[in-house]
Amino acid sequence: MRRNAPEAVASPTALSGQVKVDLSAISDNIKALKKRTQAPNFMAVVKGNAYGHGLVEVARTAVESGADWLGTAQLTEAITLRKAGITAPILSWLYLASQTSETILEALENDIDVSLGSVHQLEVLVGIATRLGRPAVVHLELDSGLSRGGARKEDWAELVAQARQAEIGGTLRVRGIWTHLAWADVPAHPGNAAAVTEFEDAVRQAREAGLNPELRHVSSSANILDRPEFHFDMVRAGLAIYGLAPADHLNPADFGLRPALSVTAPLVMVKKVPAGTGVSYEHQAITYEPRYLGLIPLGYADGIPKGISGRSVVNIAGRSVPVIGKVCMDQFMVDLGPDAAGIDVGDTAVLFGDPASGAASADDWGAAIGSHGDEIINRIAPRLPRAYASGNAAYECPDYQEPAVVGQDDVA
Repeated sequence: MRRNAPEAVASPTALSGQVKVDLSAISDNIKALKKRTQAPNFMAVVKGNAYGHGLVEVARTAVESGADWLGTAQLTEAITLRKAGITAPILSWLYLASQTSETILEALENDIDVSLGSVHQLEVLVGIATRLGRPAVVHLELDSGLSRGGARKEDWAELVAQARQAEIGGTLRVRGIWTHLAWADVPAHPGNAAAVTEFEDAVRQAREAGLNPELRHVSSSANILDRPEFHFDMVRAGLAIYGLAPADHLNPADFGLRPALSVTAPLVMVKKVPAGTGVSYEHQAITYEPRYLGLIPLGYADGIPKGISGRSVVNIAGRSVPVIGKVCMDQFMVDLGPDAAGIDVGDTAVLFGDPASGAASADDWGAAIGSHGDEIINRIAPRLPRAYASGNAAYECPDYQEPAVVGQDDVA
């Protein structure tokens, strides 16, 4: 194309964005995190399609890089890993307990540990384990203040007593006791120490009831980096293995961590517009002088947050250019400035990625909308193709397939 032509358009075949995942970064991040803990067990959390990075690919990389355990939120994710041939221990913690749940039965058949945080869940698991003919392996969860999953301390004594009876009866095995801290991303908050004290009391009660858990686990990513006294027998690394900040005051680069995911798209149109031109819906942006605008073929259907307009930048040909105008369903505009020399249709726009390369980070985008990088990376739509690189090897991944839809009783 002629540079700075009033309007130039890319071929329709060039209209796809792409998610690039550097598995070497995930591997290096895991190794760096393992050096920061004396806990004998390390869990890599791969819930939510591995935070948008690719469930099976990341899980395999994690195990090859020294992860002892994998963690998923939903049972279907854990079952998907087993069907992919991954044999590492897996803990899964989010399900609706129902005696008719074939998904729970399938999880237990596949040697998947499940979280247990209520007497009702215990009764259901005991019933399914009886059908299966072998004990369900569980990690008892304490609600230490998050008011989410797990048993409150007022209900803990009954839970551990019944768990012990089920162990005696051969339908349950308590492998672990765990909690998740309400102030996990603010490691210095006094609520964390109070919750850990409550957790230690819960472990003591469980042992007094006759249970002998092998694994006590409390710490997620921020606590791995900032509170070594909370590490116990296992740590659970989520966001940090993907190279993003697990707390506002923690810079991943300070710990040898780097982002593994970047989102790119081609620049599909460049046009010159006069001063006073309204841009996108409702003309929330109006040019104050003649400008060149660029069109990026991604939008909120791809996970691009509407709130990013006017608050962040993308990198094109080594230049940081701001997002301008309201983000549309499948596209958004960038302001290339009064002179777009050096920028052409077909150039790659890096929305976010590794800041060491000059790009904005997902953390930058998260901060721009008053959130965090984990929301940004988890919003990226499965319809965008994933490309994986590990060392010098690169390959395309088939389109992500959601885990099979399960019955209503299996939906958390």
